[in-house]
This record gives sequence, C-alpha cells and structure tokens, in this order.
Amino acid sequence: MIQLYLAFLFLGVTQSAYIIDSAVDQVFWCGGSIIVTSDDDVVEQKNEAKQHRKILFVHSNKGIAYRSVDYGQKWENVTQQLIDQQKLDSNYKFKDIIQSPADSFTMYFIGYNQSFISQDCGRTYRTFNDNRLYGFRFNKLNKDQILAFQEKKCNKTDKSCKEQYKRELWVTNNGGQIWQPVLDHVRDAAWDKLIHYEMVPDMRIIVSHVDNQGELKVSYSDDFFKTIKQIEKDCFGFYQTPTYLFLLVRPDQYSVGYDLKMSPHLGETYFPQEIVLPIDDQSKHTFTVLDVTDSIVYMSVAHAEELSKVTNIYMSDGNEFTVSLLGNVRSQDTGHCDFEKIKSMKGVYIANIFDYDEIEKTKSRRKRINSEREMKLQSSDRLDQYKKSVITFDLGAEWHSLKAPKYSYAGQPLNCNGDCSLHLKGRTETTSLIYSSEQAVGIIIGTGNTGLYLDGQETNTYLSRDGGHNWYEILNGTYIYEIGDHGGLIVFAESESYTNVAKFTQDEGMTFQDIKLNISLDIDNIVTEPSNEEQKFLIYGRIKQSDNPQEDFWNKYESIIGVLIPIDLSNVYQRVCKGSENPEDPDSDYEYWSPQNYQQQKCLFGQKVKYQRKKREAKCKNPEIVKKLLVENCPCTAEDWECDLGFMRKIDGGECVPMTYGFSSQPPPIKCTGTYMKSQGYRKIPGDECEGGVYLGPIEQECPTEKTNIQVNQIITDKPIVKNDQKKQDNLDSQSPNYQSQTGLQSKPFNILDYAEYIILSIMIVTLLYLRNLIWGVVKQIFSASQVNKNRKKRSYYPPSEEELQEKKQTSKKRLFGIQSTKDEDEEAGL
Repeated sequence: MIQLYLAFLFLGVTQSAYIIDSAVDQVFWCGGSIIVTSDDDVVEQKNEAKQHRKILFVHSNKGIAYRSVDYGQKWENVTQQLIDQQKLDSNYKFKDIIQSPADSFTMYFIGYNQSFISQDCGRTYRTFNDNRLYGFRFNKLNKDQILAFQEKKCNKTDKSCKEQYKRELWVTNNGGQIWQPVLDHVRDAAWDKLIHYEMVPDMRIIVSHVDNQGELKVSYSDDFFKTIKQIEKDCFGFYQTPTYLFLLVRPDQYSVGYDLKMSPHLGETYFPQEIVLPIDDQSKHTFTVLDVTDSIVYMSVAHAEELSKVTNIYMSDGNEFTVSLLGNVRSQDTGHCDFEKIKSMKGVYIANIFDYDEIEKTKSRRKRINSEREMKLQSSDRLDQYKKSVITFDLGAEWHSLKAPKYSYAGQPLNCNGDCSLHLKGRTETTSLIYSSEQAVGIIIGTGNTGLYLDGQETNTYLSRDGGHNWYEILNGTYIYEIGDHGGLIVFAESESYTNVAKFTQDEGMTFQDIKLNISLDIDNIVTEPSNEEQKFLIYGRIKQSDNPQEDFWNKYESIIGVLIPIDLSNVYQRVCKGSENPEDPDSDYEYWSPQNYQQQKCLFGQKVKYQRKKREAKCKNPEIVKKLLVENCPCTAEDWECDLGFMRKIDGGECVPMTYGFSSQPPPIKCTGTYMKSQGYRKIPGDECEGGVYLGPIEQECPTEKTNIQVNQIITDKPIVKNDQKKQDNLDSQSPNYQSQTGLQSKPFNILDYAEYIILSIMIVTLLYLRNLIWGVVKQIFSASQVNKNRKKRSYYPPSEEELQEKKQTSKKRLFGIQSTKDEDEEAGL
C-alpha cells in the first residue's frame, strides 16, 4: 500500500490520509455490536466488545484488503501479508470479504484460488476450504454453518435440467473444513430467518429447486435434505423476512406476469395464500417488498408494463392488502423505489410519487401513438419532470406534502406558498439518501429543493429534528452525511465534485465548522460504526493519478486510486452533557420531546409518549442513549383509522372513499342470515393502542329481505321501485310477475299460445335455409355492380380547388408514414 501522509492540524490532533490501490468497495467494523448483512438485515451481537470496534477492514475494487486497529489512523495491507506468509502468487486478490452475522469477530476472505478465515478480527488467519464454491450464505445463529453453490452440468434429457437451476447446493457444519453436496437443480437457497421461534430448528433451509419430475418448487428441510417438505409448487422463487415468506408463483391462465403468495410464519408449517389486491388489474409485472415492520407489509407493484417506472404501494397487516399510495417512483434500471423508512421515528415514511394527472396524460398519449413514436417519447418522457415528495406519520394511513422551510440556508425568507412544498431525492437518482438513525430520535436529513416538483438541477440539503414536520435548509448544494454521537455530531461533505473540505455540526445544522483536508478528492461516502454512537468517522473517496486527455479509454479506469481519511471528533467537546436525570430543569442539557401526527396531536398509535434527548443548542458530549417513556393511552380519533380494503384517500388527507377501479364496499355474504358486518371504509391502524373514542370499524347490518330482492329485480327489469307499503304491495302482486326463486315456482297448464313466438321464428329459419341459394345469387350480382361503379374513375371538368389539393396532400402524407395524428396531437405529445 502506498501511504501518503498529509498532516493537518485540527483541534490539536494530527491526522493522515492514506492512498490505496483503487476505490473502496466495502467497509467493515470488526467486533461491532451491530452487523448489517448484504440483504440489509440488522443483526445485534450478543458478545459486544467495544474495545474491538476500532478495528476496520476495507476491501478495494481491485480485490486488495486493508486493516486498521486505530480507527483508520494507520493501515496494513492484509493481502500482501498473506502473499508473503502463504507463498501465494504476487497477483493474488480477494473477490469478496464477508463478515459472519453470527459473530462480528469472524471474517471470511474469499479468494480466486485460496480463501482464508479470521476469528479474531485479523490477528490470526487460517486457510478456509471454499471447495471452489460461490454465493456463500451464513447462518445467523451458528457461525460454522454455511451454504454455498456449485455450477453443475446436466443432461438435457433430464427433466430437472432447466436453465436457471443448474446449481448444486453444498453445506458445511464446521466452518468450511468439510463440505457436502445436499441437493441438485437448485436456483436459490437461504437459512430460515425465523431465528426467534424456538420450535423452528436453527438449521432449517429454504430452497427453490426442480424435483425429479421437472416441477418447480419451493421446499424446506430441517436435516440438510435427508428429508424435504414442499411449501409450494409451480413456484419460481422466494423472499423471506422474519415475519413472512413470499412466493413468486406461476399465474393462472387469465393473468399476465406473475402471482405472489404470502405465508405468515406459524411455527413448523407454512400456509401460502395468494395476495389479492384491491385493483382489478391482472397484469402484475413486478413485486417489490419495501418494508416489513411489526407484521405490517409494504409492497410496490407495477401493473402496466409500458409504465413500469410507476408503481402502487400496498400495505397489509397480514390479512388483506389496501392501497396506501398511488404513482410511486420506481427505477427501471435497478428496480429501486423511492420509499424510505425513517428509523428515527416510528410510523414515518417518505416517498416520491409522480403527479397523478400527468400519469393519466402519459397513458392517453401512449394509446394514440405507434411504436416508433412511442420509443421517442420513452427517451424524453416528460413524466420525470413531475415528481414530488410525500410523508406519512401513521404507517401509510394518510400521506401529506412536506412542509417547505421558512428560511434559506443564508437566513433569507423563502416564499413557498400554495402547492409549493419540499421535495427530496430518493434512491432512484442519488447516493445522498434520505437518512436517519434509531439513535438520533427525530432527525432526518435529505437533499432536494422547494417548489411544485422535484428539480434535479437546483439542490440543497435539509434537516428535520421533529420526525419530518418542520424542515430547515442548512446547506447550499448536495452533500453526503453521517450521524454520530446519538445525533450530537453530524459530518457533511460535498457530493458529485472534488473537494478538500468537510464540515461538522454539534447543533443539528445551526452552525458548522470546517475540516480542512490537505487533498482534494471525489468523496464517495462517510461512515461510522453502525450503532451511530461513536465520535469517529471515516471519509473515503477517489482521485485520478493522471488527467492526460490522450489516455487510453480503458486505462483511465486503472488510474483511479482510493483515499481513506479518518476523522476523530472526540476532542471537539469542551464538556460532557449534564442534567439527564431531570430534563425539565432549565440548566439541563436534555429535554423531553413528544412526537406528533400531521394534525399536531401528541397521540400516535393510541399512545402519548415522550423521548429524552439532547437539546439542539447544547454543545456537549452525549453519553446517553435515547430514552422512550410512555405517558398514557389515548381515546381513539379519526387519525387512528386507515382505509379499509377497497377504499383510499387522496394526498393531504380527506375521507376514505370507494376506489374507482370497479371495487365497491363490502357486499352482504351470499348466504346471509340475520345480520352481517359491513365496512364503513375504515379499519384500525395495525398496532394502534387507542381505547374508546371514535369508532369507524365495521357496523352490523340486517341481511337483505325478500322485499329487498323484489326491489332489486325490478330495478334490473326497469320496473318501478316498490315502496314498503302493504296495500300498494298487494296491488302490485296482482299485476306484476312473481319474482321468486326457481324452487318456489308453481306449475301451469300447457297453452300453445305461450310458444307462438318460438314457432313463428322456427318457420322463418327453415324458409331462409330453403331459399339461401337464390338469395346469395342476387346479392352477388348487386355487389359486383357496386364495385364496378366504385372503381370507375370520375371525370373531371374543372381543375381541383386549393382545399382539395391540401386534402390530397395530407392524405398522401398519412399514407406514407402510416400515422393518423394531427399537428395538435404532436405538440401535446412533446414531439
């Protein structure tokens, strides 16, 4: 490793920047209290040892591993050390580094020809037998149990030989010393995520595979496939959370795309049920599970293939799915959706949507244009100009626009009235994500702009400290950020440009201090230990070794090298915060804060709670973790109810109204006796603890009576509606047909006059069949004569008028290009 010591004096601390072979690919905090896996699962570690949190590993894009035992002040080249110790080839590289989710001290270094394992954060290494396998999956409860795959050729006459199932599943129980193949024809496999249920064995494996008869299945095994149990057949794949198992299955003959089934975890068994959406659209092309929290599922579904960038978000408490948000923004390249869970506040999500009116206009344009022009429209789709941000404070029951800040970063008033609001960039277009941390209650950071819609050109950085109700514009431009010290320290650096300055704030953006870096670099990220409790950060980015414009195209990527800069802010504090035992004392550095809903009521999910947190203006070291205190339960209000199945709200609130997609309120059951429960359009928000108060749940209704049935039949047959008056009903019964069920009809004597119409119709059909040849000859002669007259050229005695010439020219143009649009339609389509 090339070390470049760039010393700069900052608060009495000398620091250094280090140059590595290429840009950073991964950063690991060995021995930390939290592990974030590759599939974004957060695993808390039981054997927490704070003294090991300072051990860092970095994996570069070119496969070199680096290690630091002092939070990045000094680095050692792990790859070179192993080359020297093990007598490896000088070009030896690591293709992957993996931290065990069961033990944060254990690191796996996967090479191309030889792999290694360290169980003490890099103090010692031993060879790891990877058996030429790939796709390693580590058990979260047992660091010695690992799954992996191996490509396997198969005979094409084998029914089980399918293109995406040419893999063999292997397993080890002793950390890679001995591997055993356990199942052929596998597409994917994973350790069961139900790690908190004692009745489920820790070694349960779920697998997507093809059986000996060539059927696609998802199955599971508790004994490494000595026995195997089917979960679902005709199934292409699965996705699992600690609460639910999702299965992608073959659709029925009337559907386009795929169907999705969901099974709650019920111990040792699975009961997959097809997900039914409250929109009558069978063209379900993509499913994205956005979040599962406290058994609540948020799912994005793209219904129309030509508008796959537009999805709808549905939510469920494990039973029925209801619409939460229409028109969500989705990337057609990555599949990511602009939908962010705010970790610092329960029930808060921020999403980006397309303007609904513009979605409808886009759909209508696509129906009027042919495929060639549709391709042009796709390349310059105006829909991207109509993105806007919305926020929910109640798990998606209501969505609202983000309030624009009152002042700019420079302290000038911002005139943002009417439909003007704040809009934040999502993960579909930026690396500066909407960011929050569980340890910094109420704090949210994002980049965006104020206006009618999200503007990709004009971007500033914004912060909220009350869970998204009020926002402050704190910096001009796009920044990368990281939160430390429970929110007491936040570090910022400019994004998308070279810079030699970083900033930090101790008062949540009220004031900033610069950190002068003695090297300019393109900063990729700022990270700290995943618990967000530390005062130490690591900035990493890249620089170019050469700016020669004549450089070969491929070699210019070789010229990019990485930079690691540790930032230690533990000495910026003059004192430790005081007064945590009595936050209501004016001299205390702490305060009580209660979150609110959009109506500024302090009861959320039926409970009034308060948090103890550091005051914004208190510049002191904060050793206290976030404390949450329950005050009281609240009576139910309208805000404790979300829309029921088949109902939805518009943005910025309002009543739940029936959807306009052919789905109406709940009808009475087919076999209804006595009474039934009818929805009022609402259901209580999952997990809401309110008591009494406003009730908007289902109400008891009487089942339809025979009189009701008579009225319904009269409506269908255009008869007048009968009022519930016995005298009029008796008169009607004597004059009108009796609408009863088939079993209640009485027999009548036979009367030939009742069938006169059928007899006459039969005679006419027989006569026509007899005379068909004669009739066909006459019709043929008439048709031939008309064609002669139609094809005969008209004689012209006068030259054509100007209007006739223009009409002829337009007709020729339409015929030449095969289109039927007009100039007005072209302008409307933006062509």
